[in-house]
Amino acid sequence: MMKRIFFCLVVLLVMSCNKVNVSNVPYAPVYLELDLQFKDKDLVGSLNFKEITSAAGQNYGTRLGYSGVLVVNGFSATTGGTQYYAYDLCCPHEGKKDIRVKAENTGWAQCPECGTKYEIAYGSGTPSDGPSKFALTKFNVTQRGSELLIQY
Repeated sequence: MMKRIFFCLVVLLVMSCNKVNVSNVPYAPVYLELDLQFKDKDLVGSLNFKEITSAAGQNYGTRLGYSGVLVVNGFSATTGGTQYYAYDLCCPHEGKKDIRVKAENTGWAQCPECGTKYEIAYGSGTPSDGPSKFALTKFNVTQRGSELLIQY
């Protein structure tokens, strides 16, 4: 019994010492509808991406998060097929609306200010090769046939 209590106390102590990294990108709502058959057909194909920073030409009620939306046709880690992912364009290390990551069709996006590279092909948005300790803000993507619905 005493060993159990000691073990629980050690686990609680270790867990309470972990530092939680919370991104400084403010919450901003996202609602975006994309049509993969016509207007947004440039997203079809592995590692194709689209950066959307203006609601002009989009559906009524469109919301683009804090700095805009990055949509990527990436890879599913579970099925091995393709899957769409969406992220806020704001670099979480900088946390400024006007500093946006720039995507490449290599599966990476990079901040022009701090230089951090973010993985975007497999849906994690995790940082690599730079000072950021925060992942890109990820949005929910639902695909219905040739339409994508992105929400947050």
